[in-house]
Amino acid sequence: MSFKLLLIAFAVSIPLWCGANVLQQNLEQVFFIQEIKNNPQILAAQINQQILEEKLREIYIAEEQEIKSLELIAESAISVKVDTNNRIQKILFEKNSDKKLPIASLTKLITSYTVLENYDLDEVIEISEQAISQEENFGNLLLGEKITVEDLIYISLIASSNDAAYALAEQIGEKAFADLMNLEMQKTLAIENTHFVNSTGLDPDEPDIEYNYSTARDLAKFTGHLIDKPLIFDILSTLEIKFSSADGTFHHLKTTNQFLETRDDSERIQWLPNVVGGKTGWTPLAGGCLILILEAPRNDGYLINVILGSNDKFGEMEKMINVIWKSLWMK
Repeated sequence: MSFKLLLIAFAVSIPLWCGANVLQQNLEQVFFIQEIKNNPQILAAQINQQILEEKLREIYIAEEQEIKSLELIAESAISVKVDTNNRIQKILFEKNSDKKLPIASLTKLITSYTVLENYDLDEVIEISEQAISQEENFGNLLLGEKITVEDLIYISLIASSNDAAYALAEQIGEKAFADLMNLEMQKTLAIENTHFVNSTGLDPDEPDIEYNYSTARDLAKFTGHLIDKPLIFDILSTLEIKFSSADGTFHHLKTTNQFLETRDDSERIQWLPNVVGGKTGWTPLAGGCLILILEAPRNDGYLINVILGSNDKFGEMEKMINVIWKSLWMK
């Protein structure tokens, strides 16, 4: 049966299945609605237009209600649509989006942005003992290794290496670098509810000591600015990379972002569009944190999604974007 005949058969049956579940998650319904909107002449002679419009309105309303009823265990979340000029066009979903929370390794996005604005990417840095003493050497940096600033950004973002982030900040001093991060956020980008005390996002060693914090709204706004930073966008979309540092030390990096690993798995995430990239984070204080950037339907800008304080950051992100993406496809 041709696709158009299938559409006609589906449309003619509309009055008969008014009581059916029009919210079943399948791609046929999405493409059906898009085909109606793009090629209404196909169905003009086969269906009462008023019935069709009423049924479509019911579907749209149901999708909006599904977004409003979306429940996440995460402490905070937001999903926004931005255009390619970083203008926030619409907040699609939010939960406690202005709550100040620790953000763990999401910090490294701001670290990398600050480095891009203030460092020479070709500068070679020698890795210090203090740098490799940071928790978790995911980047496998070696004492005395000589490596460029650009390569350290790759290691910091892909492997979420605390060693690499510290090595970058250490060039001007950790406190001075944190002050520079705050200056970039508050003065340059007008982001006010965010504060940094280190470049890594690690929890403080003692309770009641200041820590990095931000809000889901601030992080969504900041991530929009990364649209103008193609190097960071490229890194955030990298699944795996192999390279040698300035002194020949070999590095093999794999992403910490499961959505990059499964972006071609349509069975796992039925409605997942093209993943641009993202950044993960976790510490005992912050819990699970995640930023995920998606292409909007019909290449109409981007969807920026943030989850903070979750014990299932990937599962809850999937739940949120499945609902958001389906709703946008319906429109």
